[in-house]
Amino acid sequence: MKARAEDGSRPAHASLRDRLRRGFLLPAAVLACLTGSSPVFAAARLPDAVVRADFDQLSAGKLPGGLEIRTQFPAPDAVPGVIGGAWRTDGFSSYAEGKLSLSPSSGFTLSLWVALESYPSDLEVPVKEMVPSSFIQQASGGKGFDLFIDAYGRWGFKVATSAGILRIPAQSRFPLRRWVHLVATVDVATGIASLYQSDDLIGTAQGAPGMALELAQTPLRLAAAPTETKILDFTINRLNGAFDQVAVYPAALSAEQRQLLSGPSSVPSAEPSLVVPATRFANDTLRPRVHPLPPANWTNEAHGLIRIGDAWHVFYQRTPNGPFKTLMHWGHMTSRDLLVWENQPDALMPELQSDDFGFDMKGIWSGHVIADGGKAFAFYTSVNHGDRLAASNPGVAMAVSEDPQLRDWTKAGPILNSRGARDMRDPFLWKEGGTWHMIIGAALETGGGLLHYVLEPGDKGGRWQPRPRFTDPSYRMLDIGSEIWEMPVFERLSDDVWILLANPIGGKVSKYGEPSTRAVYWTGAWSDGTFKPFSPTPKLLDLVPGHLAPTVSRADDGGLRAIGIIDERRTPLAQRQAGWAHTFSLPRAWYLLGDKHTLGQRPAPELARLRAGAVVDRSGVAIGRDAVSLDVGHGAYELLIELADAPSAAAPVQLDVLASPDGREFTRLIFDQARGEVIVDKSRSTLSADGEGPRILKGGYAAESFGAMRRLRVIVDGSTVEVFINDAAAYSVRSYPSLPGSTGIRIGADTGQPMRAAVKVWPLRLPQ
Repeated sequence: MKARAEDGSRPAHASLRDRLRRGFLLPAAVLACLTGSSPVFAAARLPDAVVRADFDQLSAGKLPGGLEIRTQFPAPDAVPGVIGGAWRTDGFSSYAEGKLSLSPSSGFTLSLWVALESYPSDLEVPVKEMVPSSFIQQASGGKGFDLFIDAYGRWGFKVATSAGILRIPAQSRFPLRRWVHLVATVDVATGIASLYQSDDLIGTAQGAPGMALELAQTPLRLAAAPTETKILDFTINRLNGAFDQVAVYPAALSAEQRQLLSGPSSVPSAEPSLVVPATRFANDTLRPRVHPLPPANWTNEAHGLIRIGDAWHVFYQRTPNGPFKTLMHWGHMTSRDLLVWENQPDALMPELQSDDFGFDMKGIWSGHVIADGGKAFAFYTSVNHGDRLAASNPGVAMAVSEDPQLRDWTKAGPILNSRGARDMRDPFLWKEGGTWHMIIGAALETGGGLLHYVLEPGDKGGRWQPRPRFTDPSYRMLDIGSEIWEMPVFERLSDDVWILLANPIGGKVSKYGEPSTRAVYWTGAWSDGTFKPFSPTPKLLDLVPGHLAPTVSRADDGGLRAIGIIDERRTPLAQRQAGWAHTFSLPRAWYLLGDKHTLGQRPAPELARLRAGAVVDRSGVAIGRDAVSLDVGHGAYELLIELADAPSAAAPVQLDVLASPDGREFTRLIFDQARGEVIVDKSRSTLSADGEGPRILKGGYAAESFGAMRRLRVIVDGSTVEVFINDAAAYSVRSYPSLPGSTGIRIGADTGQPMRAAVKVWPLRLPQ
């Protein structure tokens, strides 16, 4: 084989070989001078491929010869390839298949270029029970061939022959996020199977000279395994990446022939090929356009919001391969302004340290990121299949980054186990003076609570020592009947007031029950290592359920910014059909209200840059029984209603958003000053059967803390509705209208004496 250049690219004369691949043959003597090869090389020709696909016409709607692409989306994803175009898979719904006929007495060669965004998903089961995925395979019932890869990047090639199954395992994990040329050959004459990665021989397997192939009578498939694994409605072990220049030849190619296989003169970056094309969700009116949102698939709690230099970073729970939850990764996004977010490669993923064990092999669950001493430290919940204490299952593990962009991390392994609790998760850290503190959500004998540690100086960075209790009173007095607290936050709101926030789950708490899964908080004093809340009764972060688990950090102005999750309220089937699940909230600003006990929440000031010119700007609007109708015609907008007066006897303001012109669909927001109540009525929000959960949501409104309801700010973006009252109280919900014209607004009140208001509407778009 020809040597590669030091930078990994092919030699400069590869462009002449490209001409050979197109059928332009040079005289042998000339070719030998140009390539350094013998005249025998010049005479080498490739046999006719029995399958060939270059995907160059995919963007024009033309499918590659010999293959059909299956996808749930309107069209296959077309992206840049190594030469021309490539096919982008989605990780769960898409695969390609076609007919393939080979002779048992002839060998074959597989050749394809692949760039993987991530390893395939699987169930969170021990290694021996896992089911690998495949780059390309024609296999069934122990027959055929399979170029496979598993959830930890272990890969190889196997083929069934009359001499037995030949296996070639790769010794290194498959590289992610770069184009790799894979070639597998089976020579029945010599009985040798060989596997190559980018011209390098990975390994061989010896059968018997003159052996025969034992072929499977199934279609040839790309990006799908012979045996597929399911979670609910989801197939979870397909591949998430890009494919190009796929070919199958009915013979084992010689070294000279392999040099003629299609490939670029220099290997391009795979990053443009791994971008989810805008065409995938172009017609999805429910997908937010200005909210922070990963490019596709499953999103869950954000954590580790942190500013490094002039860039914001947010890490988050992610399944990179589909809208389902398994083998959690840490996704990573960055922003200069908290508005435009750029997707980054996953920061952390499950790994093995031995053939069958890894301390985070079941997932990289939530945690926190801090910066100290010129380094960044990620503390996360690691889970595995080992003993609870001996194997730290679960444990708090640590990873370290000295990369200013926080893309490269080195894992240090578990630093704490769950001693002192039945279960634990989600560390949060802060520094007081020269001492680092850590609290961890915990399941205690009495219910939800916290573990508290401080870092005491010592060798190897010090030692985390437990403290007996973080709060006074006991957690039993603070809890709301949960099993465990998740995603705790502890931050200063003023010189003498701190906030402790947690997300209780389990026990009496459920997503759609009462009490419901949502964030709660306490304000109080912090002194001598103990938090003393002003009241043991928690306050609700949001007025109604729908937004939870915020991650917080400080901006340049010293104020707190918070980004939470606005979770799905539609069925798993609807999530699968959409191709994505969950979204983050727009950033909020946190501050202490005038009563010195209540958290105030308003849109982060940075959000003002989202506004385009106002399409509605009216004063003296009469709000009464004749509803004021507005059709802004935008999927993302900000509505501001400023009431001139809101006496306690006033009729409730009724605001319909996501309303269809014919009145069949609308989501009603009710602001009842007299009752001190807000209501979200989704009983007519959609004509589809995809909605899930309560149709009516109610929440109390404390006017003594938040003030009379005079200033109503509503931000609508796709299926998200975020509400701010007086820029002090907040809530966020999801709604899923089915009609494309459900973008209207209606404002009214059941009163004979209309209220006067100023109304503004700004379309929202990301800054360019």
